[in-house]
Amino acid sequence: MVPVYKEVVIIMNDVKHNATLVGDILLTGIQGQSREDYQFALNCTYLAQRQADATYKSTTEPGRWSDYFTDVLWSHGWNRDYQPIEHVKPQFKGSVRQLWSQVASPLLSRDQVGGVDRGLVALENDVELLKKVKGLSGKLFDFKIMPISYNADGDMELVVTNIRFIKSSMNTRYFFWDISQVMTQLDVMARKVVISRRVMDARRLRVQKALEGVKFDFEDYEL
Repeated sequence: MVPVYKEVVIIMNDVKHNATLVGDILLTGIQGQSREDYQFALNCTYLAQRQADATYKSTTEPGRWSDYFTDVLWSHGWNRDYQPIEHVKPQFKGSVRQLWSQVASPLLSRDQVGGVDRGLVALENDVELLKKVKGLSGKLFDFKIMPISYNADGDMELVVTNIRFIKSSMNTRYFFWDISQVMTQLDVMARKVVISRRVMDARRLRVQKALEGVKFDFEDYEL
């Protein structure tokens, strides 16, 4: 558990820090991104996850959880006026990473895909951390991937994606992005949010202050 807010220093030029695992959210940056921008996105993720988790259970209500998560981001200056994407695949077997990429591709830049690939590789290589990821056993499991990028205007973009499995077995163990047996159902949801440079600069201190003294029931790990 993270007892109180702590500043997480992310050095984006250090290749060891490609992403942060925040509870069951993989937040990934891009190479060359400033520490301040990544920290802002990370701070917003803390606040949105805490409030969304307290309101909806993402494993049983992924749509409502995702909508609430983006509502909280909107309250901190992010524009959510983009059409969400939802894909349901019954009897799924194969690469979750590949399906996620295909479903979310209309919203993703090349930089975002590269950031996710580096973040997943870092997670795969950390055996002890991987054990902390919920859902390696059990019937319902969801995992969120949220890559950061910038558009041509210099605005920061975040694609909020939620991947949910409904398993056919209660005790199967595997990496969530490579399914070797047929599952009952795989759902992928994706929605883009955007914040301008001007709004982000104006909201930095307010978002940071909103975290002071706040308790969280999830942990965070740099990758």
